[in-house]
Amino acid sequence: MKELYNKHKYSILKRTLRTLQSPSFGGMLLVLCVILAMLLANSPYKEYYFNFIEMPITISVGSYVNTHSLLDVVNDGLMVFFFFLVGLEIKRELLVGHLREVRMALFPVVSAMGGVIMPAVLYSVFPHSAATAGGWAIPTATDIAFSLAVLSLISSSVPIGLKVFLTTLAIADDIIGIVIIGVLYTSQLSMVAAFAAIGLLVFMYLLNKAGVRSTFVYTVLSVLVWIAVAKSGIHPTIAGVLAAMTIPVKPKVAFEEYLKRSHVHFKKLITHETATVNTLIDDNAKESIFTIGRLSERALTPLTKMETGLHSFVHYLVLPFFAFVNAGIAFSAETEVFSPVSMGVFVGLFIGKPLGIYFMARLTAFLKIASPPSGVTWMHIFGAGIIAGIGFTIAIFMTTLVFVGTPAADSAKIGIAAGSLISAVVGLLVLKRAKPAS
Repeated sequence: MKELYNKHKYSILKRTLRTLQSPSFGGMLLVLCVILAMLLANSPYKEYYFNFIEMPITISVGSYVNTHSLLDVVNDGLMVFFFFLVGLEIKRELLVGHLREVRMALFPVVSAMGGVIMPAVLYSVFPHSAATAGGWAIPTATDIAFSLAVLSLISSSVPIGLKVFLTTLAIADDIIGIVIIGVLYTSQLSMVAAFAAIGLLVFMYLLNKAGVRSTFVYTVLSVLVWIAVAKSGIHPTIAGVLAAMTIPVKPKVAFEEYLKRSHVHFKKLITHETATVNTLIDDNAKESIFTIGRLSERALTPLTKMETGLHSFVHYLVLPFFAFVNAGIAFSAETEVFSPVSMGVFVGLFIGKPLGIYFMARLTAFLKIASPPSGVTWMHIFGAGIIAGIGFTIAIFMTTLVFVGTPAADSAKIGIAAGSLISAVVGLLVLKRAKPAS
């Protein structure tokens, strides 16, 4: 009985660890944080929730004192890590991924343009005031992490080409979103700070060309770029993307050299006495293991190390915390659930995204500019377009820029939550029913 209990306990632990490591876990965590934030914002403890997100955080160095709310620190500080990771992913895709060849990237990239234009148009159809007209950018966003997490739930029943299509489309969508943020949400520009940021970025580029591969050096310089960009009046999250573009993609030790040098040390470890080696006291074995470790570290590119190191931090901490501090909508008699803003965002995400993506995809194929990936049908494209309507994190982030401190922000978040949820459910149902290409 005890053996059966231990086996059952081990099985539960194994399933739990597998769930924590699955692509969908980050999305599940986001949803839980949104639900928790909305429950707290409408509970008897809402005062504590809103006091928490408005809690002042002060940075003081000598005579320099700067105070911001926790909400601002998360949106303008922690989210830089997210955009830095996005920048790393974009650079990797441009160099060795799905964006490296124009022909291969053209179909999803052109489709993504439709998925940006149509939601903006549909949002603008609703009767907006001058204060809310700028919200057209909100439904143009696709949450790449959440969308791929949802798609992973049925990954066994959809062609691999569809995941490639959705990934490339979402990355192109991110690039367009970054341009929108940089152009539309820049306050009064400080040329001194802007030139300082440019100078730092040029310096990072030159270090890359000179063969500097230290992730510590690039991390420190990226922080300085963030400070300079923030002081310039440009939204600081742009600093993350710009800094990521300078990160080296070549390792310190070539792979052939790595194999050759590490093989020497493996041969030292593989002896007839291997079974009796105690690395606690055997200095020679210790030195060989440490050397192999250092060689392995240098055989990885700085971009790979940074991307891998940031992934869990961003998806399991930054994004859930961002969702928690931004998703708390306090409903009251004055809350406009069906306002032009909420309806514009909802329609933009749920209807505008799939229509824009599908139409541009069809037009691209009709003009023989590019064609769908192998094994992907038009029903798959339409289903992926619906899933692309999951705006969530990026759409909420856009909301914090467009409607900061106004009642319209809550209306937009209602539209985001409804549009993203329904897009996820309907998208999965459509893809489940989509037949494989014959």
